[in-house]
Formats: sequence, structure tokens, C-alpha cells
Amino acid sequence: MRAAVPALLLVLLALVAPGAAFAASPPSATTGPVESVGPTSATVTGTVDPNGTATSWYVQYGTSTSYGSKTADANAGSGTSGVPVSASLSGLKAGTTYHYRVVAKSSAGTTTGADGILTTASAPTAATGSASSVGASSAKLAASVDPNGRPTTWYFEYGTSKRYGTKTPVQSAGAGSTAVAVSASVTGLAAGRRYHFRIVATNDAGTAHGADHTFFTSAAPAATTKAPAAGGDTGEKLSGSAVPNGAATSAYFEYGTTASYGSRTAAKSLGSGSRSVNVADTLTGLAPATTYHVRFVATSSSGTGRGADRTFTTTGPPRASTSAPSAIGGLTATLGGTLNPFGHATTWYAEWGASTSYGNRTPVKSAGAGMSTVSIAAPVSGLVPGTLYHFRIVATNSSGTRASGDFAFTTLGPAVTLAASSTEVVASSAVRLTGTVITHDADRNVSIYARRHGQASFALVATVLTGSGGSWGYIAHPKIGTAYKATFAGGASQVAQIAVRPAVSLRSVGRGRFAVRVGPAGAYARRYAVLQRRTSFGGWRMIGRRRLGRSATATFTPKLARGRWTLRVSIAAAPGYAAATSRTLAYRKR
Repeated sequence: MRAAVPALLLVLLALVAPGAAFAASPPSATTGPVESVGPTSATVTGTVDPNGTATSWYVQYGTSTSYGSKTADANAGSGTSGVPVSASLSGLKAGTTYHYRVVAKSSAGTTTGADGILTTASAPTAATGSASSVGASSAKLAASVDPNGRPTTWYFEYGTSKRYGTKTPVQSAGAGSTAVAVSASVTGLAAGRRYHFRIVATNDAGTAHGADHTFFTSAAPAATTKAPAAGGDTGEKLSGSAVPNGAATSAYFEYGTTASYGSRTAAKSLGSGSRSVNVADTLTGLAPATTYHVRFVATSSSGTGRGADRTFTTTGPPRASTSAPSAIGGLTATLGGTLNPFGHATTWYAEWGASTSYGNRTPVKSAGAGMSTVSIAAPVSGLVPGTLYHFRIVATNSSGTRASGDFAFTTLGPAVTLAASSTEVVASSAVRLTGTVITHDADRNVSIYARRHGQASFALVATVLTGSGGSWGYIAHPKIGTAYKATFAGGASQVAQIAVRPAVSLRSVGRGRFAVRVGPAGAYARRYAVLQRRTSFGGWRMIGRRRLGRSATATFTPKLARGRWTLRVSIAAAPGYAAATSRTLAYRKR
């Protein structure tokens, strides 16, 4: 017995010695319930027991027990007890049944849980019902909607075709799991038309469209306005027709000077048949030469039918209006406008002149006897360039005489242009005046006028002939500030104002003296001259002031330091003359 004990111990030690091999158990996997489900996703659960070996797990899923899809592998650890697991399934189809199961795997083997089943959320179901309370312009639409357990909204689409085009406001159908009745009223429909409609229901699982159904709105009478017959100055014959469409119908004419009408004839009964009934009436007491609107109106318990708007114009005195003249030149223009004879033989002419008294008229012309507006035109000549004229159209027929409103226009001008080669010259120096006559003719007389300073009016100083293209020129020698203008064909040019400045000279006469002379002497005798020197900053500083003598001369003897100096004399403006300065004088004092 003592010998057997050590042997048994040796056997036990061999069993627990390092490196001894044990057979590990595979993990266990249990498929759990669905935690949440939507139209395109779901969350499923389960339990994984690693049984002491490092274990990963995933979920297989698909529309059959072949599955086909799986989640990413996840770690379950290596414990020896069950671990809760969950996985999100995405990309599912709404309203579809899916199979799923938990799969656990380790080095000891792979275990699959039992097959589980889930069904994704379904889109609502919608059934279009019928239309009720149908009138000429409204109806009530009905349908049923089953939300299938999801928050659902609905509306009706409707229109005169299967494209619909209009829908009712969106409303809630709740989130129940049974069908609910819904309805909506539609208005603003056209009478006598076939309308299509269907129910549309939407939740997060999708949108359901009910079948297309139709209804007809009730029809008001169909009214037609016929073209009015030719009338007179104060009356017109009207005609129209209407179909009562089975309801007792009355009809009348609306008329007035605008499409708002404002007046109507007495109503007449058309019966309640289904055939067109003609109606005629005569208007009296209308205004002559006036355009009226008219339409035929028929009404019954089913509604009101209105014919199209038509117009007619009564005959009467002519109506004329002026428009802007065309071909306006310096001497000619074409006067024009529009005229409506209003059904009577009509003649016209244009009155024109330099004021609204006119005083001239064109030859009389015919405008015919139509009822539509025609354009008219008449040329006039002998106008003065650059002049304002007035004109109007005067038209006459058997119903009376009418004149248009006054229109003013200005002929092209000036008749002659004038430009000066300079706007300021030294006294008695030349300035060239040039210009062109509006006719551009050669050998035409142009009169040159001048107004010297102090004169009240212009005086003729020369007459020149135009050259090629109607151009002209004249050399003037103004001695004092002078205004010039030219005239041609009764029209005048713009005025050119020539400023004249005196001739001022400064010279050195030796021994530090400087002589000044200003011309014309008569204008500047006894006036002051100012001697100036240029400063180092570029400005001028007065260094002497002398009154000019009778000959408009003076001598300056300024006190200058040694050095180089730049000197000038300044003369203030005199009546008719501009201010002036002499040329600068370079002087060196030693």
C-alpha cells in the first residue's frame, strides 16, 4: 500500500503539470428580441457566452433563412458568462419581413443562435372615395387612410387632368393601425368641367396614392356675345345667345365705356331648355363718337354665364390728336397726328404759327369716312431756324368740327453758328469769328453784329458771304470788351463774348529804374500800376505802387537787394477791360 501511494501521486502530478492539454468549449449564442424597428432600420439583441475563450460575434440577416447580410464583427471578450449584445441593421426595405440570428465564434468553434423574425414599418395605405356636395365651383372629396402605426399626413390632389396641379392643405391622419375616414372641401372650380382627384398619404415609411376618381361640376348657362350691328351717333343694336342647360334662365346685356360696364338692359326669360336661345336689344341715348363695351349675361340657379367682352363705337364728330412733327429742319417740318372720322366723310387741316393764335394753315385734305384711327401729315415751309412753333389739327364732318390739342416744337437752329478763336485778347489784337449757316449753301449773306462794352444794343459791323458748305469767317479787332453775334435767314447765332485786356509793358531804364506803359492810354490814365517781384516760394509780392500819368506811363525805383530778381507789373480790371499783367522781366542788381 505504501508503494502504491507514490505511484498515484505521480499520476496526479502528470495530469496537472505545465503543458498538459485541455479540450476548450465553443462559445454559446442566443438570439434575442427586436429592440426597435423603423421603415429602413432595426435594432436586434442577443446574448453571447465566450466560455473562457476570446470570442467575436455578429448578426446575420436577410429576407429568408439564407440571410445574405451580416453586421461587422464585434468583440465579446473571453469571460465565462453570458454577455448582452445588440446590433443596428440598416438599408432595409419598408414593410418587409426579415430573418436574423446571432453568431458567436472563437478558436473553439462557431455557434449560431435561433432564427428571429422582424417586419419593418409599412407606408400608409390610402383609398380614394367619392365626391359629394358638387356644385358649379365647389365639391367635397372623401377617402380613407390607414397610417399602419406610423404618424401619417394626407391631402387630395385635384385638377382637370391626371396631372392634377392643385392640392388641399396637408392634414394629420394620426398614427393608428386602422383606416380612418378623411375629407376636404375644394373651391374655385370651373363650372361644367370634369375634375380628377386622388388621396395621397405619407409617413416615414413612404407615400401611398389612392386611385384616380372623377366628378363633374354643375354648369351655369352658356352665354355668347355677338358682334354689335352698325349703329348711329346715339344708338346701337345688340345681340347674343345662351343655352339654359336645363335650368330656368334669364339674360340681359351689360354695357358701358369701360369693361366695368355700369349699365344693363332689362332682363329677358330664356326658359329652361338645352338649346341656344337668341336675344336682341337696342341701346339709345349713347354719346356720339364714343367706344362702348358690351357683353351678354345669362343666369340660373346653377350659376351665371357671361359672354365675351365686345366693343362698338358710335358715329359722330371727328376726333383728332397731334403727334410730334417729323423731318424737323431749320426752315421746314412735317406736321402730323391721328384722326378718326367716326363714320362720316371728314376733312382736315393743320393750323400753325409762333403762338397759339397760329395764323397759318395747311391745305384742306380728306380723311375718308371710316371708323378707325388714321395717321395724317402735312409739310410746312418758310419757318425760322431755332424758333418755337405751335400747331394743332382741325377736322370737320357732318356731325361737327373738332380741334386737337396744341403741340409745340422748335425748328433746328441756330440758323447760323458762331465760334471765336479766343475768348480773351489784348486790346486791338485780332480774333477770328467763324461759323456755318444751317442751309450749308455758298454765297449767302451773313450779318455780323457787335455790342461794345457800355452799348445797349448790337450794331451791324460787317456782312460776309458764305463759302463752301455754308461756312463763313470774319476778323475782328476789339478795342474793349465786345459781344458778337451773326444772323442769317431771320435767325441768330449764339453770342460770343470777347474779353479785352490792356497791353502792359515793363522795361528797365537803368540805375534801378523801371518804366511801365499801359494801353489804351485813355482807359488807364490816372489808374494804379503795381510792381511785383517773385518770391522764393513762387508767389508774387508787391514792391511798389504808382498812379499812371495821362499817357498811362509810370516809372518805378524799387529798393532791391543785390541778386537776381523776376519782376512784373499788374493792372487791375477797368470798365470794359480785364485785369492784366506784363511779361516778366529778369533783373540783376550788382
